[in-house]
Amino acid sequence: MSPYPTRMSDHWWWRPGVRPGRRLLVWHILLHDQPEPRELVRQYQDKLAGLDGLDLIPEEWLHMTTQIIGFADEISVAEVDAMLEGAAERLGALAPIEVELGKLWFHSEAIMLGIRPPQALDPVREAVRGAAAASVRVHQLADEPDWTPHVSVAYSHGDGPAKPVIDALALQPQGRPLRVGEVHLVEQVRDGRLYRWDLRAAVPLGKRENPGGQ
Repeated sequence: MSPYPTRMSDHWWWRPGVRPGRRLLVWHILLHDQPEPRELVRQYQDKLAGLDGLDLIPEEWLHMTTQIIGFADEISVAEVDAMLEGAAERLGALAPIEVELGKLWFHSEAIMLGIRPPQALDPVREAVRGAAAASVRVHQLADEPDWTPHVSVAYSHGDGPAKPVIDALALQPQGRPLRVGEVHLVEQVRDGRLYRWDLRAAVPLGKRENPGGQ
C-alpha cells in the first residue's frame, strides 16, 4: 500500500462472488470493548468530516479484518463448529497481545490505522487460518496470504484528488493501545456503503475451552 496515493477511488465495487445480501464468514478483531482505539478513530474522523467522497465508519462497525473464510452459503454448520473448536484450541495457547494502534495508512480506497509492532498479531491470524484450513473445504485462504493489520477509518466512494485527505491528516493524533484478548467470527454483509454483521462467536486468547456465542 502506498502511503500517499495521488487520487482516491471507489471502494464499493463488487468483489468476485459478492452480491447484495450474500453473507461472508469473516474473522474480525472488534473494537466494541476498546474505548481508547475508538476515541483515536473519532479524532481522525473529526479531521475528515466535511470532505467529499468519504464514508466515515460508524463506531459500532469498527473492526480489524483478520481473515475472510468464505461465503456462508458454501460452508456447513459442521464445518463452522469444527473451525471454532480448532480456533479455540489454537488461540487458547496464545496470551492476550497488546499493540499500539495509530500508524496512518493511505490507500486510494480507504484511510486506515495500522499497528506497531507491525507483525505482533501474526500468531492470531495464523491460528484462525490453521483452524479454517483444517475444517473448511471451500475457503478463501489463498486470496490474501499476506496481512497488514489495520482498522479502517473511512472508505472512499468516488474518484478525486487525494490531496485534501492528506492535508486534513497532516497533524496526526498520538497512537493508542489496543489489547487483543479475543477474536470474533461474524457473518458479514454489505449494506449499501457499509459493512454490517451478526456475531457467530467470540473466541478468547489464553483459555483452552470451547467458544460460546454461537
